[in-house]
Amino acid sequence: MKNLITIIAILTITFTSAFATSTPETLISTENVEVVTVGTSAIFTSAGFDATTETLSFTTSDNITVVQIFDAEGNLQFSLPVMSNDVKINKNLFGEGTYQLGFVLEGQSQVHSTTVTVR
Repeated sequence: MKNLITIIAILTITFTSAFATSTPETLISTENVEVVTVGTSAIFTSAGFDATTETLSFTTSDNITVVQIFDAEGNLQFSLPVMSNDVKINKNLFGEGTYQLGFVLEGQSQVHSTTVTVR
């Protein structure tokens, strides 16, 4: 009986983790740019858009090793080494449309993604 309860508990935890989805969170929303998380937003301590300099800025809890920029078709456009927990990306790297930003943090292999819509 103890084994049956243990198996049921393990299966419940496994299925809960496998089917858990995170709700996208809007990090930046202006008339020019919208940035929405595609996974966890917990890595970001702040995010903003400076309309004067047309610069996106992101601050993360850990150092960012690389920022990857993908176009709407998923093609890698840029791979920018950062080595800081603060990154600024000028809007002139993007045309109008939808892009993916991938953040790789120091000591992690996971890519944390955001969707960027430039108007």
